Order: sequence, then C-alpha cells, then structure tokens
Amino acid sequence: MSRPSPSDIMNVAQALRLGVFEFHWRAEEDAHLPRFKGSTIRGALGGAFKRAVCIRADGDCECCLVRSTCSYPYVFETPPPAEVPAFRGQRTAPHPYVLEPPLEEKEHYAPGETLTFGLLLLGRALTYLPYLILAVEQAGRRGLGRGRARFALDAVFARKVSGALARSGDPGGESRHRSITIYDSSSGRITWNVEAVPLEAFIRERQLQLDRHVSNRVRLRILTPARVRVDGDLQDDLPFDLLVRNVLRRLWQLALVHGENAPPFDPHPWIERARGIPTIRQTLAWRDWERYSHRQRTKMRLGGVVGDIEYELNEQDRSLFLPLLIVGELLHIGTATTFGLGKYEIRVSESSWGASHKINTDLR
Repeated sequence: MSRPSPSDIMNVAQALRLGVFEFHWRAEEDAHLPRFKGSTIRGALGGAFKRAVCIRADGDCECCLVRSTCSYPYVFETPPPAEVPAFRGQRTAPHPYVLEPPLEEKEHYAPGETLTFGLLLLGRALTYLPYLILAVEQAGRRGLGRGRARFALDAVFARKVSGALARSGDPGGESRHRSITIYDSSSGRITWNVEAVPLEAFIRERQLQLDRHVSNRVRLRILTPARVRVDGDLQDDLPFDLLVRNVLRRLWQLALVHGENAPPFDPHPWIERARGIPTIRQTLAWRDWERYSHRQRTKMRLGGVVGDIEYELNEQDRSLFLPLLIVGELLHIGTATTFGLGKYEIRVSESSWGASHKINTDLR
C-alpha cells in the first residue's frame, strides 16, 4: 500500500475550480423567516433559476429535448456522468454548489435590515453566475418566508483567493474583507469575468493562516447539522477516520463530475492512517431541522450533529491532513450540503475549550 502524501490532495484539488460569492438582500417589508434559512433560500433560488432559464411552459424536465445541455438540471438536479464507472447505477451526482446560509437564527427582519448568504460554485456552474444573480434578484422580488415578504438584492461580492477562506474563528481575521463588488443595485450591471481559481489555491491560502496558530490538537466546530452515514445509518459521532473518509469521497466525486482531468486517487492509505488519530474530547449533540418538501408535499426532519470535536495529531499527521480538513471546511461534509448543512470551521487551538459557544440543538 502506498503512503499518503499532501500532494495527493493538491493534485485532485488542482482539477477542481471554484468561486465564492456573497449575496446581500435587503428587506423591503417585515419578514418572518425560520431560524435556519438554508431550505428557504435554496427553494427560492432553485425555483427562480428554473423560471429564468426554462424553455417549457409546463417546466417538465423529463420530457425536455434540451435537458442534457440545460443549466437547471446541471446545477440543481445534477445527473451522474454516464462515462464514470463510480456513478454507475446512481440517479444523481453531487451538485456544483454549496450554500452557506446565515448562521444567525433571528426570525424577524424589519424593513431595511440585511440578509446575507454565501454561494460556492464549482466547475461549469461558474459560467451560470449571471443567471444565478438574476434568480436571487427575482426570488427576492417574489418574496420569502411566511407572507412572502419582499427583499431587494443590494449587492453581490466575489471573494478573492486571499480572502475566500477567512472565517469567524480566524485569529485577527487577516483577510476577511478582501472581496470585490461584482453587482450592485444602483447600476444593475454585473462586472465580473469568469476567472475560476483552483481549489488548490484556496487550500494554500488557508493553510498559511492556520500554520501560524494550529498546534498538534486540531478542533473542528460543526456549525450546521452534519448528516454523515455509515451503511445508510446516520452517525452521532465523528471519529477521525470517518471524517477523512467523508471528505475524501466528497472531494473525489466533485472532481470527477465537475473537475477537469482529475488524476487517479487511492483513498485507502489515507483512511488507514486516519484510524490512528484519537479524539481528545467533544461536545457533539444531535440537532434536528425541519423543512417542507414541495416535491414530496410533506414535512421532513433532517437531523445531524453539531458542536466541537478535537483530535490529536502529531506534526507529521497535521501536515498530512490539514489540507484535507480545509477541503471539508470549504465543501462541507455529509448530505444536504446544498441546504447549507455540514458546515464546520477549523478552530485555533489557543482559545480555551470552555469558551466555545453553546449551539442551539432545536433548529426549526
């Protein structure tokens, strides 16, 4: 069995290009939204995007002659590539985006207040950014939440590589504000050319930030429910080898579907190495989230774990696994990442464990 190397991750990450964007809605009237807004934003965005690009009056994708080249199914109902054996027998493939809804749990927005969310786009989805901006603008006009309160799209920002991975847990937030405005409501114009950046560049930038602060104990704070399965069963614990297995699978599948010339990759040495990494302590708790599925016409409960978990890595293992942990920080883990689930942050080790904020476990 070959030995794992950080270059394994970087080579795959080089094949996957992405962009990170931030959208600012402004409430035009009193709005009442759920605490977790991922489903609300995802539903509004998907519906508006389909209305913007669909050529059929009935909106039926199954009977559409241009389904194979249409942007809507590619982004929101991603078909598995027929030429990739790893997806044989599957009905869907990983979507080319990750939603980052606001973490604030406020339910009332007064007129003039701002609602901000992030959207990470992968591969070909980047070329559809103008349509996505149009969809966000139109979704706000149609209204969100109970009573369909209207929101105006004030601005959209593209984060530069040097600032794309700044997190609230970063010491000093050295690069948090490095972004450019690509749309503002005053001009109504988009001023961004598609310049996708390899995932590798995001990893290197974030690693430079973390290398100055992370010790041999690495803590993750899981901010939105992580739905990680083993043989179909949801897990309430996250041993390091399970985390590594999940991030590796997600990275590899995204690279196969949305990347360019993804190199061969053997995950087994990585998983075997990860089995020796112990969990030092954790405060994981189960958190339920309820959403309404318009397709199934029923309420669905999507639970997962949130909280802090800390692993102990020697210097060699830290150098090996830190790039992969950064990948998970960007791409999220588990299922339902398109609603914003599975988001975690790599926390600096200097901050005391007791300083961790209590995460609400009742999210509806």
